[in-house]
Formats: sequence, C-alpha cells, structure tokens
Amino acid sequence: MKLNMEQRRIVELEPSGPMLVKGVAGSGKTTVAIRRIHFLMDHYCHEENDKILLVTYNKTLLYYIKHQYERMAEKELQEAERFFSSDAEVEITTIDSLMYKEFRKYQKRMGKKLEIAPNDQIHKLMVQAIHEVKKAYPEVKLLLPKNSKFLLDEIEWIYSCSMVDLETYQSVDRIGRASGNSGTPQKLLKNSQTREAIYEVMTVFGQLLERAGLTTFKQMNLYALAELRLGAAGRYTHIIIDESQDLTRVQLEFLKELYKEKEYSSLMFVADNTQSIYPQSWLGKGRPFTTIGFDMSGKSRTLSKNYRTTTEISTAAFNLIEADESIQSNVDFVKPALIDRHGHPPIYRFFLTPQQQVHFLAEEIALLKNDYALSEICIVARGKRNIESAAIDLEQVGIPCEILQSNDPDFESDKVKLVTMHSIKGLEFKVIFLIDLNSGLIPQDLYADAEDQKTVESDERKLLYVGMTRANELLYMSSVKKPSSFVKEIQRNHLRMKKDASLRPFESISMTEYQMTDRLVDIHAKEEITRQWLIRELQETYGYPYELMELEFPVQQFSRKGYCDIAVQVYTGEEARPYILAEVKRFGSGIEDAIKQLTSYMEADSRAFYGIATDGLEVKIIDRKGEEVQDLPKCRAQFLPDTKSRRIYKNLKNGRQYNYAEDRDSPGQIEVSEAGQEVLTQVHETVAVPLIGNVAAGLPILATESYETFHTLPREWLVSPTETFSLTVTGDSMNGAGIDKGDVVFVHQQNNAANGDIVIAVIDGEATMKKYMPMGSEIILVSENPSYEPIIMRSEDVFINGRVIGVLKQ
Repeated sequence: MKLNMEQRRIVELEPSGPMLVKGVAGSGKTTVAIRRIHFLMDHYCHEENDKILLVTYNKTLLYYIKHQYERMAEKELQEAERFFSSDAEVEITTIDSLMYKEFRKYQKRMGKKLEIAPNDQIHKLMVQAIHEVKKAYPEVKLLLPKNSKFLLDEIEWIYSCSMVDLETYQSVDRIGRASGNSGTPQKLLKNSQTREAIYEVMTVFGQLLERAGLTTFKQMNLYALAELRLGAAGRYTHIIIDESQDLTRVQLEFLKELYKEKEYSSLMFVADNTQSIYPQSWLGKGRPFTTIGFDMSGKSRTLSKNYRTTTEISTAAFNLIEADESIQSNVDFVKPALIDRHGHPPIYRFFLTPQQQVHFLAEEIALLKNDYALSEICIVARGKRNIESAAIDLEQVGIPCEILQSNDPDFESDKVKLVTMHSIKGLEFKVIFLIDLNSGLIPQDLYADAEDQKTVESDERKLLYVGMTRANELLYMSSVKKPSSFVKEIQRNHLRMKKDASLRPFESISMTEYQMTDRLVDIHAKEEITRQWLIRELQETYGYPYELMELEFPVQQFSRKGYCDIAVQVYTGEEARPYILAEVKRFGSGIEDAIKQLTSYMEADSRAFYGIATDGLEVKIIDRKGEEVQDLPKCRAQFLPDTKSRRIYKNLKNGRQYNYAEDRDSPGQIEVSEAGQEVLTQVHETVAVPLIGNVAAGLPILATESYETFHTLPREWLVSPTETFSLTVTGDSMNGAGIDKGDVVFVHQQNNAANGDIVIAVIDGEATMKKYMPMGSEIILVSENPSYEPIIMRSEDVFINGRVIGVLKQ
C-alpha cells in the first residue's frame, strides 16, 4: 500500500468540509481512502468524541479491506487492530449495515416486525397493485402486468430519491425515461396522468407489503433515514465514502445526517462514474453535488493513472466505454491515463456449449498453476447462478473453488475464487476469467422500449468495464452460443485468441473481401470462412504477404498426393520452400481430423517448420517434431525474396570491409554498413562508377572502354569521381589478396604507384592486375597466387593505368 506522489497529496490534504476524489479503475482510490484514515487519526481526531467512518458499498469489499490489512507489516498490522477493535475511534462498515441498524430501531420504536420481501413475493404483490390501480386509471396503457418490471424499477427509484409526495414526483426530471430520443413515446412526461397512476401503484404496493409484514430494501432505507433524523445524528467528525457513485439519494442523505461538522471535520466522496452500475444511483447519473447540498467548486481531486492493470487490459476496457455518450458526457468522467506497464492483451474465446467453456477453464487453470497460486485466480460472471454452476463443474474435475459471497470469505485459501460482477468491485486478482458474456445475459434484455433498454445497456457496459479492470496481469473473456454485443464493441486488435500467441479472435469476413479468390476451388465452401480468417491473420498479424501464400499446396504422401489448405513459403536465397502449413475446418466443427492431416503433411514434407490447425474456435500450433508450441513466428525480412544485391566491399584506401547492398528494382539505391555491424552507415553523396570492361588477373587482356553498366559507391570511398572506373576480374592470380574471378575492382586512374600498390598495368597494349614492386630500373609485377610467376619488366615497357582502391566481391 505504498503511495505515489498524487495519492500522497490527497491523503495529506488539510480537512475542510466536503471534497471529491475522482479516480479511474485501478488508480488506488480505496488505498487513498484507507491511508486518509491514518492521517486523520494522527492529526485531526484530538477531541474525545471525534470518530472516523469509512463506508463501503458491498460486504465483499469490506472483508477485502480487512484482508489487505492482515497482510501488512507488523507496524501497520498494529494500526489495523486499532481500526477493527470494538472500541476503535474508526468504524469501517457497509452502508447497508449502517442503515439496517437504524431500521431495527425503527421497528422497535414502532412495534413492527417487517421482513425483507423475497423477489417472487414482490412480483406477486406488484401485479396485484397494478390490477387494483388499473380500475381507477383504465386509460393508462402502462398499467399492465407485462410492465411490472418497469413499474417496480420506477417505484424503487421513487423510494431511492425520497420523493415524499406526488407533486415532487410530477415535477422531477426522470433521466433515461422521458427523453424519447430514440423515437419512442415519452411515457413519463411531467405532470401527467401516467405519473399519477404510477405513484398510486407505489402507494397500493406499499400497503400490500405492510399487510403481509414485508418491506423492500429501498423502503427499509427510507425507514432508516427517518429514524436517524429522530435520534442523535452527527456521530462522525470524518466520513469517507468509497464507491459514492453507487449510492442512492436516500443513502447519501443518511450519511449526511451522520456527519458532525467541526472546524476540522471532513466528508470525502470517493467516486468513479464509469463504475456506476446501479440504476438507482444518484451521483453516478451525472447529477451535481449541489442536489444534495454541497458545492464542490475547487474541492475535487483526480486520480487518472491506472496502476492495477496492464496497458493492454486498460486499453481494451476503455475501448468498451469510450463510445458511450452517457459515460463520456458525465460531468465527473475521468479519462484513464495509461502507465508504461505492459503485459498480455485480453484473451477472448467463444464456445458452442457450456461444456466446452468449462473444459477450457479447467485446462487453462491447470496450466496457470505453474505461475500463479489458485487464490490469485478469480472467475467472474454476471449472475450468481453462473458462478455457482461454474464452481460445481470445476470441483468435479478436481479444481477447488470458493464463492466470495459468504459473510467471512477466505481470500488466502488455496482455491479459485468466484464472484459476481457486482461483488467484484474494489477487489483485484492477478488473473480474471470473465465467463458467460452471452447475448441476453449482459446486457440484459429488460425492456422492449429502445430508450429504456439504452439506459440499461449503459449501466451493463460499465458493469463489464468493472469486471475487466479487476485483472492485474491476465484477463480471459468467454461467451457461449451467442456473444454479448459488448464483445463486438471491443476492437479485435485489443484481443487475442490464446495466451502467449498473437492470433486475434475469429471474425467472419464478407465474401467480397476474400483474398486469393483466383486460386479457390469453391468460394462457397463452408471451411472457406475459416480459411479466409486465417489468411487475414497470417497477413495482418504475422506479416506474411499474400505472395508467400499458396492454397491447396500439394504434398506427396508416398504414392498419394494430398493438398494442404494453406502453405506459407519463405525464401532461402532464391529458392522458396514451405515454412508454415495450415489445415482448416468448418467453423466450430473441431480440429481432431485437422491435426491428424497436418501431422501427416509435415511428416511427408520435412521442409516445413510449423503447422497450425484450426476451426476458428480451437487452434493448435505444432513444430516439425509434432510438439505443441505457443505461437507462430512473425515474418522476417530474410523470409522474403531478396530484392537487394548483397555483397562485400573491401576498401583498400582504409583497410576496412563493408556490407554493400544495391536494390535490384531501384538501381543506384544502396545501403552500407561496416562488416559485423547492423547499423547502416549514413551515405551523404554517391557516385555512379562506370564498368568499362574486364581485366585478367592472370594473362593480360585488353582493357576496353565500352561502358557496360555502372556501380554506385559512396563518394568518400573514391579519390576523384571523374577519375574512377571499374573492371570485372576474369582470372585468379590475385586470389591471395582476396580478389577473385568475378569480382569488380575499382580503379583510380593514375600513371604512378607506390611499392605494394595493386595496379592495372598495361604491357604491349594489354592490361593486367598485379602488385607493383619497383626494383631499380625494373618493375616486378607480382601475383598473389603461387601458380603464377612474377613478371619482370623494364620500367619504360610498363604503363601504369591506375591504382586499385576497392574490391566489390561477387
């Protein structure tokens, strides 16, 4: 729980009433809240009745905070004991726990005994209330049992906002249910008979509940607030409200009543509106703090850096919410600032059956056990039923599990943790599996009305964002049967198909975008969809150009010829050979047969290094030994047909050797680097040197002057550009000096030479290349090959045509 500079500044702010700390997921908001307690205890709790309250939204987060303290060093552990002892001046609890205590006081004072109504009973009484009120409002079309969910949500919202009379409800703005922006009817217009009927349904519903000795959570909150206002409020000098964006107006008013204003008191709201996932939340919907009586002008601080997750996970998560206008336009929205902490992109898998998903979970967790403790792995789903089912299935294959929804969760137990998306808020794990990201489950299809459903989808999108940003290092996402529309909103570039591989998830490609169609036997073949996806991956993700790919590649298997679906060929010099073989099957049909075929092809053609078998859902990559490997290699420059003529240049001026490459397609374009060095030497100016003929490095041959071609050299390698020519070597008498038949020598035209120079000497009109050695009135022309005798001539019989300054090896 070490603090960075921006966190420390917030922790050590002098308390001065209300303040807001806005932060993105993973920015350390909860850490700041906890550390703030230490600071306030030590400096601003000097009176006997001073107390601090840290209130969290859910019970799982409360236990997680306690769990984090138990892992601290001994000194910090002693401080934690101060927090959680029975007489501590600090109280850390949930909003529900606080309000339920007041509700019990209310029941005792009123002599009532009310139980929280189960969902089936709530639905039954709601339908009964609708029927009763329909008699008085027959013309209100909304009063139908099929709209009971909509009406219950509206009544819960009225309770949550503490609307004490019909006039208030008639005049209030109803965010998300009155705009009609999608072309749908405005069902909840202000001062309408529809609102009047809904308020009457709420009244009758409340009466039916009370007769049955029941209440709802939202009603219970109202009773608690009323009770608190009757009793001794103002109990806490400092209140820190974690996840304040999720609280209802009633809950916020309740905490406001608990606040004891002093000269040095403080009320800190910690919030991230991109994680506002409850429809009845007040501030999370963009409402200003002035609506609850606070002016936050100049009193907000921002934590924008995500320290929890990797850059890759953060980018994918933000990609999910960045297109949502309702999130982006929120006054307290904070755009995440990424830190340079890289890791693996999120892994997404699609399955045709729940059994396939469970099998994948079991296999992947078994592999992850090599690097992670089971307690560092968490499976997250939208609904409680989904995680209960996953726990049962995994236990049956020997993977111990623990659902983190009990009153005393054990975060350290050597078991895989399971939790709902709502309960994962505030927690974090090294590995997160987000399962059952299915259409209809997230986002839930709750309303036929487009505007109402749009509001739901915005909250559900934030719910998935919460789940994604709980992962420290690895994030897995999976769907069964039909993927959630949210998965499609995440760009494919941000997702991968398997761990430690670059392959992106399958995506169907339009037939108009198919590649290499001139080589297809049947464009309508069912497996062609899979093949076209893999072709695109090989090109876009791994960098292999289409020119290197061959479809229906023939492979000779003894007397029978087979045809591999895709072969990626690479070049070794001028020769192409198969490097990757791919066998594809119809989408979702399995890869068992593909693996058998692929193995036989690779055994038949031993030139191939890698093989890949896939049906778009499963993928297996093997090497030439048939052993599974994690990924295919990406295309490298040396795999391509070389368009450059690569040679060695020996510079006789400075005694150095250089790597020399000239582009065949663009003569005159050269690259130069010193031998043994990869960094290219900067060439400021080049010179085109004419090749004027050939020279025998053995018997003298006439040096003709008919230009055949040019060779481009850096200007600095020459003595004088206008006095330089080149010749092709046709003999072998100078091979001892590293000048061989076929090499090109560059000559500076001059008629004198120094002892030891390699020169072009003309004898009786014929040219030869030899080492020049003067001896008195004679000249010795020496070969660098013991098979040739030295040539001894009188100086007046030898004409020096030039000195060799460089050699371009063939």
